[in-house]
Amino acid sequence: MNLTSQTYWQSTWEESGTKDGFELFDDVALHLPRVQGLDFFEIGCAPGGISAEFCARLGYVANGIDYAADPREIENRIRSKGATVGEIHREDFLKWQPERQYDIVASFGFIEHFEDPDEVVDRHFKLARPGGFVVITVPNFARGQKVLHWLFDRENLRLHNTKCMNLRFLKEAARRNHARLLEARYAGGQYDFWVGGNHQLSWLNMRLMWRTTRLLERLSKSLPDGVNPWFSPFIIAVYQMCEKEN
Repeated sequence: MNLTSQTYWQSTWEESGTKDGFELFDDVALHLPRVQGLDFFEIGCAPGGISAEFCARLGYVANGIDYAADPREIENRIRSKGATVGEIHREDFLKWQPERQYDIVASFGFIEHFEDPDEVVDRHFKLARPGGFVVITVPNFARGQKVLHWLFDRENLRLHNTKCMNLRFLKEAARRNHARLLEARYAGGQYDFWVGGNHQLSWLNMRLMWRTTRLLERLSKSLPDGVNPWFSPFIIAVYQMCEKEN
């Protein structure tokens, strides 16, 4: 079951529509092949900015699926960034029956919006060709981050399944799907925190949130560069599919 709605995603796209640059690009691209013309498939690809960045910078062909956006708008945005577009599908990912596999299959903040993220993750691997790559990133709303979101962003927290926000879940996906795990780790620095666009807090809670997050931000700056499972804002995993046996 999907925990979100089309309205939620349209609001999210409006917030992110003017942003340039994907904050985890370097973390992910480090593990991907530099081969022109590979087919890149993004699950939940609206509004198109992330696919555009990967495909324009690495020479891939952009493909994807999204159930709530007009494919023509996504295609236009990708092309405007200088990338080549293959096929953009407007379908429900869990019901869609693909006709082929892809070189790189990726989702960025997608699997955590379902009650059964295992099923959603497994469909990623089925879409990737033998020898191909699977990329999954999720926000970290677990552990210390979960406390902050429960206090200051509770409505948004309900739309995120924290079951998949740990390294054990991502490592188990590799074993279950017979893939090689290239990397699974926290990312985005020692600390960052944001709230959903539709949150409503009282003046007192707003002040409390500001003081709490400012304190944590100052404390994080005193730590050495790195990440931690309590407050780092993202988790990434990159896999490579096994080649077919002769």
